[in-house]
Amino acid sequence: MNRVIIAAAIIAAIMVYSASAVVIIKNRNSELIAVTEEIREYNKIGDSEKAAAAADVLQNKWYAFEREMSVFVRDDKLSTLSASVAKIPSYINSANDELDAELESIHRQLNIIYRSELPVWYNIL
Repeated sequence: MNRVIIAAAIIAAIMVYSASAVVIIKNRNSELIAVTEEIREYNKIGDSEKAAAAADVLQNKWYAFEREMSVFVRDDKLSTLSASVAKIPSYINSANDELDAELESIHRQLNIIYRSELPVWYNIL
C-alpha cells in the first residue's frame, strides 16, 4: 500500500510541476511578446529612442526569462532565441529592414517553446 501512495504522490508532483511550468512559460512569453510589439510600434512611427529603450527592456526580461527557463527548456532553443534577441538593438540602431523579420522570429520561437512544453501525448511519447 505504501508503494501505491508513493507512486501516486510522485505522479501528482510531476503533474503539478508540468502545469506550473506551462503557466510560467505562457506568462513570460506574453511579457516578451508585449515588449516586441512595443518595439515594432515605435519602429513604425520612427521613434528609435523609445524603440532602443524597449529593446533594453526586452533584453533584461529575456535574460531573466532565460535563467528561469533553463530549468524547463532545452538549451538549444534558448540559445537560438538569445541570438535573435541580441540582434534587435543593432537592427534598431542601423534602421535595418530586418527588424520586423527578427521580431517575428522571436514570436515564433517563443511559440515553439510554449508548444514543446505542453503536456500532450505527442510531446510525452
